[in-house]
Amino acid sequence: MSEEGALGLEALGTRRARMALERRVQRAMQGAASLEQAAQRYVEAVRAELGDAVALVRAFATVEYGALPQAHRAFVAGLCAKQDQRALLREDTLILTLMGSAGMEPAWGSPRTSEGHLGIPLLSSAFLGRIPMIAAMLTELGIELEGFDRPGDIIVGQTFGVHSGVFHVGDAATTVDDEGRKVIGAQDFVARYGIRSVFGVGGGYVGTPVYLTLIWFCREVAGAELAEACRTHVDRFKAETTAQVQAGRLFSTEP
Repeated sequence: MSEEGALGLEALGTRRARMALERRVQRAMQGAASLEQAAQRYVEAVRAELGDAVALVRAFATVEYGALPQAHRAFVAGLCAKQDQRALLREDTLILTLMGSAGMEPAWGSPRTSEGHLGIPLLSSAFLGRIPMIAAMLTELGIELEGFDRPGDIIVGQTFGVHSGVFHVGDAATTVDDEGRKVIGAQDFVARYGIRSVFGVGGGYVGTPVYLTLIWFCREVAGAELAEACRTHVDRFKAETTAQVQAGRLFSTEP
């Protein structure tokens, strides 16, 4: 569907419409050679269907630092160094890695051109606590932040292997966390693009450290019911990418 004929979020008010969207995005991912390619196809398909009702769609996945492509490794290492946290970065540190991106700005059209968001190292609960949106998202998805204080702890691996969940921010401009901080910290982005609601759905791949998160930044109000209904997108996504993840085909370029 072209941008001009794109649907708004209101069109997803029926189960039939939501199922139709699910089928379209799943078809878009079929035959993807890697998790990264599938993620890019997913975000582009959502934008094609919903247009500017969703200003930005992003797909993230947890990937061990040692499995990242060189450009991602350099970005993450630099970020850790700037935060004086380089000593905590290990080869098995999980990195919340941007795998797909599509949005209103051309620079948002690929992970490689999305400056500043290639990867977020899950170093410790204290480090994550300084990033309100990520801390809130992981917590709401049911992931214990303190688990990242125990590198290599099998509990973390088990959590990522079996858990799925939903993250929802009903009002991007006003919602605050327990410390009174705006959950969506980039309020200039919220104001400039008219972001009303943000939600994400996530789920893990059994037997791997890979946990997928799909995030929608919406210019229309997205209720908790819609966020919950989109949880099934994770199942559709995993159906098309489990083989790639199990085979280690995470990126379109080799590490």
